[in-house]
Amino acid sequence: MKDFAEDWMLTTECSWKGLCGVAVLAWAGLLASGLAGGRLAGGLAFALGLTVMGWLDSRTGFLPDRGNLVLALLALLFLALGATVPFDDAVLGCLLGGFLLLSIRWLSHGGLGLGDVKYVMVLGLWLGWRALLAALLTAFVAGAFAACFLIATGRASRRQCLPFGPFLSFGSYVGYVKGVELWQAYQSCF
Repeated sequence: MKDFAEDWMLTTECSWKGLCGVAVLAWAGLLASGLAGGRLAGGLAFALGLTVMGWLDSRTGFLPDRGNLVLALLALLFLALGATVPFDDAVLGCLLGGFLLLSIRWLSHGGLGLGDVKYVMVLGLWLGWRALLAALLTAFVAGAFAACFLIATGRASRRQCLPFGPFLSFGSYVGYVKGVELWQAYQSCF
């Protein structure tokens, strides 16, 4: 994926500082959210993984399999400790996320990378299916706003690709912290 809009990225030095800053802000948000114990420990590891994966995708246009593997192994560890979501929710989140993004990939004729599909499957392990749906909605809305802004300001064209990993990372962070509440709010509407 070489045709993604590179103009929106910063220099490497600013990028490293930004990576560290985003990780610190994510950790501060987790601490302020009232999470405790294993859920907090899992969130700190998850937030670091999300930050790194989003940064890598924004810099290279790829979500590396090694990063997905590390995040998957950490998800399984925290699942085994009972610190994240119930096991059946995690498996359903993994399968549902893979199915949804693989369907979008197929319908868009490859407009969405296979790395995004694998990444969402790993995110489903962390979040469970309910929070994953909230995370995906957040990611798609944030990505659409960013794309509209970049096109409106002339920094990207409609034909350019934007890496979706940073938006998936952002949506997953929101899903980890507030996914259950977002799901309950959605259910209360119907």
